[in-house]
Amino acid sequence: MILRKSVIEIEILTPEVITMGFGARAKMLVTDRDVTQKKLAKHIGITPAKMSNYLTEKNEMPCRVIVGIADYFHVSTDYLLGLTNEPEPPMHISKEEKALVETYRSLSREQRELISQTIRLMGEQNNRREG
Repeated sequence: MILRKSVIEIEILTPEVITMGFGARAKMLVTDRDVTQKKLAKHIGITPAKMSNYLTEKNEMPCRVIVGIADYFHVSTDYLLGLTNEPEPPMHISKEEKALVETYRSLSREQRELISQTIRLMGEQNNRREG
């Protein structure tokens, strides 16, 4: 399967919109993290020439390559596709943790602050025991 739409739009603080293909976003990761295209291509199992064509958007990037790049850089595919500006994949939480978050959100501001203070205090106590 190949994704046909390779252009994303990112709004900046001004009303201007900048378009950036997901190949360009992947190329930013390669550059920013000082990784060679050859090393990334080897990790994904493609030739360096193909990787170059994907990063420069000369060729459409197959889903397996997007997933491979996301895996290599530990970012979400949503980040590469421009669906979010948060590179880290969302944290998975248990049902119990989700219930706690929902209950926390239903509390008053004062109650939430009290819980936050208690959690910070408990964290400090744990750090002292470990140190």
